[in-house]
Order: sequence, then structure tokens, then C-alpha cells
Amino acid sequence: MDLDGFQGSFAKLWGYVNSVRLGIPHMATDGAIVLFSGYPARKWRPGMLAIGSVGGSVEAFVRLVANEIAPIRINGVCPGLIETPMSPLKGDARTEFYRKGTQAHPIARAGTAAEVAQAALFLLENDFVTGSIVDVDGGAIVS
Repeated sequence: MDLDGFQGSFAKLWGYVNSVRLGIPHMATDGAIVLFSGYPARKWRPGMLAIGSVGGSVEAFVRLVANEIAPIRINGVCPGLIETPMSPLKGDARTEFYRKGTQAHPIARAGTAAEVAQAALFLLENDFVTGSIVDVDGGAIVS
């Protein structure tokens, strides 16, 4: 376990906490916030301890701060393996990475950024949801 890498991963959490803390006073009372965690927060994967711990902390923050900032709503999206241009892999290596990473999932393919965005939009538009986490992972969490 690399302590420097572990501490560095928590920059995501502190960024979220400060964005909420500093942003809330400037939001309308019917406003909404969506934060993002990630599949490693829910299910162990080799080499993902730091990012999984951060994701778990983000999800706990969403659930716990919802009462403190009400009536402003806050929710989270927990994406699984999502195919985006950010991946440095190319060609067959990329195809194989996504195939292997999702082959045991009920929906055996990587998700898309558009599918993650749809979940975020749902959480922003539905006025009766707060303190919740939506999984967008092709069923990875149940596999």
C-alpha cells in the first residue's frame, strides 16, 4: 500500500467536500448536486484500495450530508467500467481490457459516458431523490 498515492487519492474527496461547503450558500433551495464515486467503492479489485476507499467516503458523505444541506438535494453516481477516450489503451489491448473487465457482468460490456450522464440527469431532475447512490455498472455489483 503506497501511502503517498493513498493520500493523493483523497484529493477527490476534499475537492467534493469543499465544493459542497463553499457552493451551498450560493445555491437555490431547490438546487441539486451530483457527485461521482466508482465501482471499487463497492467491490474489491486488485490495486484499487485507495480509489475504493475514496469512493466509499464520497458515498458516505452523500448520504450523511443530505440532511445537513436540505432542502438542497445531493446524490451520487457509482459508475462501473466505462469506455471513454481517457483510456490510454489502443486497438486489441483496449478491446481485451474491456472484454475481460466485464465478461462476468450481467451486461457484459463497458458502459458509455452517455449512460453515466443519463443517471446524473435523472438525479438532478427528480425532486424526490436525495442521499442516494445510483449504480451504472452493467450489474457488476451483483456479479
